[in-house]
Amino acid sequence: MTPLFYELGFDTHGNATTPQQLDRLIEESRRGGVTDLIFLAHGFRCSAADATALYTGLLTNLNPMLAELRDRKFAVVGVLWPSQKFPESFGTPDPTITSSRDVQDKFVASVLATCDAGHDDPTEGLPLLHQLRGSELLDALQPLTPSCMEGGILAIPHPVLGAIDTFLNFMSWNAMKTLSGNVGALGLAASLRAIQQTPGSARIHLVGHSLGGRLMTACCKSLGQKGGRIASLSLLEAAFSHFGFSPDAGEGQLGFFRGVVESKIVSGPMISTFSRNDTVVGTAYAVVSRLAHDRLQAIGDAADPYGGIGHNGAQRTPESTIAILRETTEPYLFQPGIVTCLDGSAGIIKNHGDVTNPHVTRAIVSAISAS
Repeated sequence: MTPLFYELGFDTHGNATTPQQLDRLIEESRRGGVTDLIFLAHGFRCSAADATALYTGLLTNLNPMLAELRDRKFAVVGVLWPSQKFPESFGTPDPTITSSRDVQDKFVASVLATCDAGHDDPTEGLPLLHQLRGSELLDALQPLTPSCMEGGILAIPHPVLGAIDTFLNFMSWNAMKTLSGNVGALGLAASLRAIQQTPGSARIHLVGHSLGGRLMTACCKSLGQKGGRIASLSLLEAAFSHFGFSPDAGEGQLGFFRGVVESKIVSGPMISTFSRNDTVVGTAYAVVSRLAHDRLQAIGDAADPYGGIGHNGAQRTPESTIAILRETTEPYLFQPGIVTCLDGSAGIIKNHGDVTNPHVTRAIVSAISAS
């Protein structure tokens, strides 16, 4: 039987856009005898249509595999969150910005003023941007300026304007990173608490792609602080620091999501796919890596203090292990309390969006079945 599918939408403040969606989910899943609820979260810069395409692709392979678990009845919930671009509403740039360092300083300061300093999670690198004058920051970013093709001719933008584009792209990333965390910690966590207050509530499984992985992990962190339970957590090319689960993330701090491991909020398997072919996560922190380590040879790799878990797996995390993402149907032997990092670098995960293939979905179902 094909699982029932529901949607839960959240706004930029983490509030439910349509509270009736949750009421319907709770009532119908209870009445239908659902034993397991699977929540899916999309990544950044996804429209509703993009999210639907991702969920459709996942379910195409998930549904027949779930049908093999005959003693369970599933329902699937697609989380929709506004993963929009950073609001670059700073007006028309002053024409002197390419030549005036004072104008550059003021422009960068005006953008940075729209976000916090990022001291709660220095491994994401935002504090570094606040340590430099705007003109110095743009100087450092100029080697990262991309070129483009216009009418078949290679066009090189003005170095300062190219650096501004790189800077705004990084700030877009940070804005969506913060938003995904808020949706998970506030909106989705509250929804799951409401579900679990229902007598005989179903087991809950969380699956997140890219910044949707951060959303789901933030949800677990929130539930671990205030009570709750999660049956399994599946992170697909997740976009957060590879030190996120570590007791030693540097600068004397725990990883931002260390509490997820320590609280044991996830009673069953925790899996995290990663791939060296994921250039999106691999270069997401290239800006801060450039600022902090000008001579770093392998930006984004495991040696990079600003690398991502979706590119390298969990680093400095004793409660983690690395296994190869399998092309066979041989079952995994997942251990509760351990983050199993599944390496798809050998062509099984070809890029950041390659998370709906049967090898990835088989791993998800294995985690669900072992919970």
